[in-house]
Amino acid sequence: MKKPTKPEPSGGSKARTKRRGPYTDESMRQNTALTRVLKSCIRCRMNRGRCNPDPSDLDGPCLTCKRITGPTLCKMPCYRYIVTDASLYREQKHPSFSHRWQSMDIIDIPASDWASSNIRTIVVSPVHVDAPFEFRVRKFNPVEGDVVHEMWKTPQGMKQVALPRYALAEMHEAGETLKAYIETSVSKFIVATVGHLDTIFWETYGMAFRHINEANTEQERSLMSNVFRLWVVCRLTSNPVFICGPETLDGNPINDPESKYFGRVPMPKIMTAQFECIEYTNFLRPWSKAVLKQLNDLVLAKKREYWFTIYLALFVLLHSCSMVTRRDAETARKWGMRTEYANPESIKAHHAGAQTMLAHFHFINKGVLPFDMPHDEAGRLELAKAASLSEEQLDFVWKTGDMVRDSVRVARMNHVRSHFDVGDDFYWISMLYDREWKPLGND
Repeated sequence: MKKPTKPEPSGGSKARTKRRGPYTDESMRQNTALTRVLKSCIRCRMNRGRCNPDPSDLDGPCLTCKRITGPTLCKMPCYRYIVTDASLYREQKHPSFSHRWQSMDIIDIPASDWASSNIRTIVVSPVHVDAPFEFRVRKFNPVEGDVVHEMWKTPQGMKQVALPRYALAEMHEAGETLKAYIETSVSKFIVATVGHLDTIFWETYGMAFRHINEANTEQERSLMSNVFRLWVVCRLTSNPVFICGPETLDGNPINDPESKYFGRVPMPKIMTAQFECIEYTNFLRPWSKAVLKQLNDLVLAKKREYWFTIYLALFVLLHSCSMVTRRDAETARKWGMRTEYANPESIKAHHAGAQTMLAHFHFINKGVLPFDMPHDEAGRLELAKAASLSEEQLDFVWKTGDMVRDSVRVARMNHVRSHFDVGDDFYWISMLYDREWKPLGND
């Protein structure tokens, strides 16, 4: 059957959309140039309107927002944040523990630096989760800048032990192994990471993980899947890894309880450097880009049925920001750095990304707080209509609302925020429940 075609307009010529030509008004051109630099604010972008910066107050609200009065502006001031610009992890230019790599490009150790042609297979696991994986390694000759010792701080000073001088035999092969490992290990990482935390984390992560298969659209399911892939890699880059199989490369367990590897054989640092190249190039950067695009698409769609997916995704990403922050601060203290964080600029960008996501979440709420709806039939109907929720999701949102209003949790959230304890598990996620959220300084 021939596919029906749209009839042409009278006259026989196809209708064409008229393209906008260049602005002829000089002030319009200047405002357009300013907007490209300053970026459109959330309100103008979400409403697909023209964002006109105020030339006399470039750091203030745009002229469009200044014309808005009343409670609307109070609930969401003029913010120039863009979802796709957000940082979802701690960025690094090059790996730690070696000067061989000046970027995160995946480049194998050159043939001249191998000390043996013998290949051995080892099994490793992150210290905080029982999730082993194996890969092939080979003995190498260190060069200047390669870290070949494990060091840790004790009350008596720094201690160190020599590490086996082995590296990944083939980085691309190890990358494929690691990708398969990430895909099959999400649930193990969730249990190990949040199983001991407050109930709100366990309940929300559980719902978010099930949402990978239960969300209504492929777009939402794909977003949640990518969120958890990215989340696992953030945990891998933030936690130490040890050799747990029978092949220890002739290494010995560390017998000092002051070491995070107490009773374990550390994975050689050169392998950590190689895995960082793999994790950043193959996973963190592309998956972060995918998550931001998918999240931005859902936000810009302005469909109420996407609200629940956006909430779950942001909860996981914001909690990850707290964990990455905490780990980076611990690293700075471990090495006696004068800065609060080992990677201060990357952490600053990560925090800015968290605020970008929060700003968009509160904009799409439009002053309606699903977690504050009355617990009666009218409130349930209003909630179901406002966020297009199933019965199970309604129960979950009601239960979450009860948890965030609990006096003990309220006191905890108020404490960590008043003390700017950015690495606390509650710090960023607590802002999802604010009635009138405002961004913090990002110094």
